[in-house]
Formats: sequence, structure tokens, C-alpha cells
Amino acid sequence: MLSAEHAWPLVVIAGVIPLALLAARRMPESWVDPVAVVLAAALILAEAWWWMISIVQGIWTFQWSLPLHLCEAACFVGAVALWKRNRFAFEITYFWVLGGSLPGLFTPNIPGHFPDAVYFQYYTEHGLLVLGSLYLVIVMRMRPARGAVLRVCMATIAYAIPVGIVDYVTRGNYLFLRNLPPTRTLLDYMGPWPWYLVTLTVLAVIVFSVLYLPFATESRRESQTEVRV
Repeated sequence: MLSAEHAWPLVVIAGVIPLALLAARRMPESWVDPVAVVLAAALILAEAWWWMISIVQGIWTFQWSLPLHLCEAACFVGAVALWKRNRFAFEITYFWVLGGSLPGLFTPNIPGHFPDAVYFQYYTEHGLLVLGSLYLVIVMRMRPARGAVLRVCMATIAYAIPVGIVDYVTRGNYLFLRNLPPTRTLLDYMGPWPWYLVTLTVLAVIVFSVLYLPFATESRRESQTEVRV
């Protein structure tokens, strides 16, 4: 995590995203949706890039290469949120990306090193996920509605069930449901299997709740307004 090959991408991402969002806030309103569509396409292409790499290198397998990890699924959900302004898709993207993908930048699980193609793909995809989720909030001004934390938690559990079945059938480790990641992450401090899944679930609820706090007052005000109407 502290090596130069992992530190420099973080510096670049931390510098580019605020500048991109600042530029987006200053662009004409008529550009907001077209740029969102470009970001949606970029997310899909970033994920497709990984498929191309694994196929060309001959390492694609059902066991390890399906787009089922949280960040990979977030690419598709985020694309829907950006393209369609779908609120539920936005809520999932916001909590999954800022609660999961963002920490993943600091504990990367990359099957390669600089200058391998997969190294650039990993940071490009994760950087675009963070940019896309913040674009939805800061530029498109989308907000999680009341009850968003519960909805996203239930959606995450509903998603994990079929992924767990895929893990069982393929002997894979999507969502790290069967084993800890091969690289050192926060999961290493959450206990052995299956207890780290319980710890992670509790931590996810806490993190999602914290992420919702900036919008809690606004959601409460909207609910009160609807009651009066």
C-alpha cells in the first residue's frame, strides 16, 4: 500500500477528480447529462478492458474472471445511475463505491504490477467509480432518499446470495465470501472465516450510515414537506 507503484496512482486520482468535478460544476447545465453518459460508457469500457486483458493473456476462467466483485458490479449499476438518473441505482453506487471501492484503492488486489496493463486497468476503473459517484452527487445533485441505508444493505445481501452460489459451484471467491483476499486488507483484522463476514456486515452498516449523514437532514425535510402536502 505504501510502495511507490501504489502511491503514485493515488496521488494522480486525488488530483484529477477534484479538478474534473470543479470543471463539471462550471460547465453549462445542458452538458451535465451528456457528460454523465460519457462517464457511464467509460465505466463499462474500463470493466471490458479487464475482460480483454484476461482473454488475451489466456487467464479468463469462470472461477476468477466473472464480473461479480462489488467494484465490478458497481460499474454496471453506476452506468445505469449516470445514464438514467435512476435513484435506486444511484444509492447503490454511492454507498458501494464510497464505502467499498474507495477503500479498495488503498488496499489494491491487483494480479500484476507496473507497467502491466491490469495495473492501469485497476486504477482507471476504481478512479472512474469514485469520480462517477461524486459526479452524481456534486454535479447531478442526486441524493439518497430516506431509508436508503436499509435498501442498499438489503440489496447487498440479495446480491451476495447468488454470488455465494456461484462461489460454491465454481470454487471461486467472488466478494471474498469463501476466503480472505490474497493481499493484505482490512478484512485481515476482522477475524477468520466466517466471522469476518459478520464483522464486515456490521461495519458496512456503520459506514453506510455515516455516508448518509450529510443527507439525513435534507431527507427529513423532504419527508415533512410531503406530509404537509
